[in-house]
Amino acid sequence: MNNINTKQNEQKQLEKLAAQREIYSYAKRLYVLQICLTVLVPIFLFIISSIWSDVLIYSALFGVVIFIMDGIMLQPIIKSLKLKAAKIQELFDCEVLELEISPLKVVNDIAVEEVLLNYNAHNKIKTNIEKIRDWYPTNIKALPISIARIICQRANCWWDSKLRIRYSNFLKYFGLAVFIILFIYAFIIKVDLMTFTLYLSGLIPFFQFCNKEYIEHREAALRLNELVKYSQDIWEHAMENSDDYHNLKLNSRRLQDEIYEHRCKSPLILDRFYDLFRDQNEILMNRTSEILIEEALNKTKGR
Repeated sequence: MNNINTKQNEQKQLEKLAAQREIYSYAKRLYVLQICLTVLVPIFLFIISSIWSDVLIYSALFGVVIFIMDGIMLQPIIKSLKLKAAKIQELFDCEVLELEISPLKVVNDIAVEEVLLNYNAHNKIKTNIEKIRDWYPTNIKALPISIARIICQRANCWWDSKLRIRYSNFLKYFGLAVFIILFIYAFIIKVDLMTFTLYLSGLIPFFQFCNKEYIEHREAALRLNELVKYSQDIWEHAMENSDDYHNLKLNSRRLQDEIYEHRCKSPLILDRFYDLFRDQNEILMNRTSEILIEEALNKTKGR
């Protein structure tokens, strides 16, 4: 009763998904570079400068320079890449889920050439394309588009907010531990205020990174919880008013706006950290979709 299964595997849609993944992959590589420059190198220089005091002034200078460069170069580039990937994903969702593009969101400024360029880069490894086929559950084909669309959107909403809470807590306590170690070390060797300030200057990028990531992941987790709650409300309305096609589509468009905003604002997370919980998350998400599909089919038969 809907064409989601067919549309999501069309060549032009696979090109969008592949391009989106390639752009996110590039953003994550920059994110790893950002971690190296703002976390690993400052900590390494702190250790070296605690052994050879002559390095301390260079460590402090590096900290200030990286703090500035991260703010005016790396972070804006990563933000721009996330926005571009979110726009391509939005175009995919609107076409596959048969939603009009929101007049409040500028997403159709992505050139076809840019999509194809990133698709070709992603397609260099042939198995990459197979991984993005059947992006949405394939067993929704028996449902009307107004109901199937909501199930797909809930799959987009669902992301373990607890994972982001864990990640943010790790950064918070790691940053706090480094500061305590620095303070205890300074107390033990009885450094003067100027030397202690230089130590802190060298670690400015590290503390700034931990604080920024902690706040952004906490906000992302809160948005996810709100999205899941809103999608649940829409689903309950759909189950009671499955023939109200106009309002169901309107609700889906509003939900899609929030999904798009979340994608634009969500901070990146290391693949290694995500991989620890990916299997159990995917199993839970797929099982949730099966339950919703079964509920919708039962409701449809009962009418």
